[in-house]
Amino acid sequence: MGYLPIIITLSCFIGLFFLVVNQSLVAKKKSILLIQQAFFDELEKLGIVHKKEVGLDAAILKKIEKEFAKAKAENSPKGNSTFENEVRPIIQSLKITVSQYNKLIGKKPYSFVAKVMGHKPLG
Repeated sequence: MGYLPIIITLSCFIGLFFLVVNQSLVAKKKSILLIQQAFFDELEKLGIVHKKEVGLDAAILKKIEKEFAKAKAENSPKGNSTFENEVRPIIQSLKITVSQYNKLIGKKPYSFVAKVMGHKPLG
């Protein structure tokens, strides 16, 4: 009877750890999707209409990078300040969030939880 409370407490701690890490990874994925949507909304405001492809695939992230490069090349000099002030911070935020997600999955206790819960690294 002496070990039972220790085993129950430890198993509850491990279960809560799994839930918190999973929720954190899901929140990062949702924020990545929201940032991608904001990126396409800003491109629409600038009049650069492209296909909206929002997702967590590496191919979609590469397409967003290509869209950013194309928009930067097409951008006229007079609208450059708008582009630099509104679109560039969004793409930087996207890169940072993807990097944070990948680093979190790469760390040791979190990588085990990510593998068990089915999370994979992005792009």
